[in-house]
Amino acid sequence: MKTGKLNKQRLIISVIVILLVGGIVALSRFFETKVPEIVLSPEPAGFLPASEEFTISFREKGLGLKECLVFIEQDNKNHPIFYKRFSREDKIYNQRINLNVIPKKLGVHDGPAFFVVSARDYSFWHWGKGNFSERRYGVIIDTVLPTIEVLTRSHNIAKGGSGLVIYRALEPLLNHGVKASELFYPGYQWQGLYLCLFAYPYYAPKNIVYRLVGEDKAGNRGEIGFYYHLLPRKFRHDKINISDAFLQAKMPEFWNIYPNLRGKYLETFVKVNTELRKKNHQEIRRICSISQPTPLWQGAFIRPRGARRAGFVDQRTYYYKGKAISHSVHQGVDIASIAHAPVIAANHGIVVYRDYLGIYGNTIIIDHGLGLFSLYGHLSNFQVEKNQQVKKGDVIGYTGTTGLAGGDHLHFSILVQGEFVNPVEWWDAHWVKNNITQKMIQNGLLK
Repeated sequence: MKTGKLNKQRLIISVIVILLVGGIVALSRFFETKVPEIVLSPEPAGFLPASEEFTISFREKGLGLKECLVFIEQDNKNHPIFYKRFSREDKIYNQRINLNVIPKKLGVHDGPAFFVVSARDYSFWHWGKGNFSERRYGVIIDTVLPTIEVLTRSHNIAKGGSGLVIYRALEPLLNHGVKASELFYPGYQWQGLYLCLFAYPYYAPKNIVYRLVGEDKAGNRGEIGFYYHLLPRKFRHDKINISDAFLQAKMPEFWNIYPNLRGKYLETFVKVNTELRKKNHQEIRRICSISQPTPLWQGAFIRPRGARRAGFVDQRTYYYKGKAISHSVHQGVDIASIAHAPVIAANHGIVVYRDYLGIYGNTIIIDHGLGLFSLYGHLSNFQVEKNQQVKKGDVIGYTGTTGLAGGDHLHFSILVQGEFVNPVEWWDAHWVKNNITQKMIQNGLLK
């Protein structure tokens, strides 16, 4: 009797435990309390412009998403952008959407509003309504595109050369400048106007199309054309014979960069002339990506004394024992006079680079403001420090043979926004006056 009664009690307790465990499992599964996760990229940052793209991800780890909703709330009225409801059987746990939000198509007006994203899941929590998640952003709707007015009328640009456009806008501009396909030359604000130096790269198509672009604080992007005339130019082709004497004299300098090529003279040259040259140009572009926002230079640049040994954008093919082994484009002008000749700053500016730079050897780069830079390569020594202000005519170093130089000379380059351009233009006082200085004077920027 006692044994039977005890077994019955044990059975009842077991049933109760099973029911309790089952209830807890059911509660944890069907009454889960974790709200759906909402991730926006980018997150609205104060303004909603005329058009903006968002990527929104909804994530649910419980019983699946029930519905997703995106809308703009303004004047106590909701303007739907996106809505989707899922069935319980779908068991959707992740939903990603791409939206191009155009406020004018939604019937909202410029001014304050809320950008709202919400999601609900299939949990039985909250009396069967499910868990609810909402992201709510206060925004200012601004759909007016910035108005840009070009103030300079003449833009004659030779291939490989430079140009200057001056413009203004009715409101402050961000991320503005000249765009041509994948190329972009940022502009600078100075004395209430905007100035942009831009290039016509030697490799650009002859029908390149330039546009002025600018964004306002809301992210609205304005874009206009301007008048310009492209001038064709041919570049010289050179054949350069590489001798064993040159390889044995110069290649050991680069074995600290390519130690695995030690003793392999020809392989070292090809590596230096291709891979290292490309890396050096990438580094130069990085260095020249930050410039003073005002013009530091005055007038034409000083041409270094000496005879020209190589021109801008000479197309060079290198031969070894009659066989073509490499090719390069000469991004500057080589000038030679006497060994260890003094090198002077071509114009006022700030030294932003003073170090060894691969194929250019000991190199100095001077920032002249508004994205304009000068480069001095193959130096034997330095006479200035980084961040030092220099004046036109100051001695900054002496010529040498460092880097990929066969003899003592100066490699001189001019760059616009990191793009190599023809230095001859900037040495020419008439060109500088007609294409740069006069434009500034006519717009009240210079006297």
